[in-house]
Amino acid sequence: MQIVDLSYLEDISQTTAICGGVLVEVDAIASTTGDSGFTYTSTITKARELKSGGAIAKGRGIAIAQGDNPMALVSVYGEGDEVFGKTKTKYFKKRDLTVSRGRIIAIDYP
Repeated sequence: MQIVDLSYLEDISQTTAICGGVLVEVDAIASTTGDSGFTYTSTITKARELKSGGAIAKGRGIAIAQGDNPMALVSVYGEGDEVFGKTKTKYFKKRDLTVSRGRIIAIDYP
């Protein structure tokens, strides 16, 4: 079958997006070795539509590892018109403890 007349199709590369949105992702990883290791991870994300037609999403996470070879990592990712993210990891040598935290905010304007 051969279709000759395709004039009714539109070129999608010339269309304009009519909707928007926000996306946030938070990953928390913790690991340790040894007999008396302790790990903890927690993440939370929230998104809501604003009355103005835009949207906002927030997320945060924490990872804690204590014991031999502690490793903790929080990574954040976001999509929107404006995205603000920050992560911080700290190792406490005297306690053999690693703590990692992260926050993310994504905003979509109307």
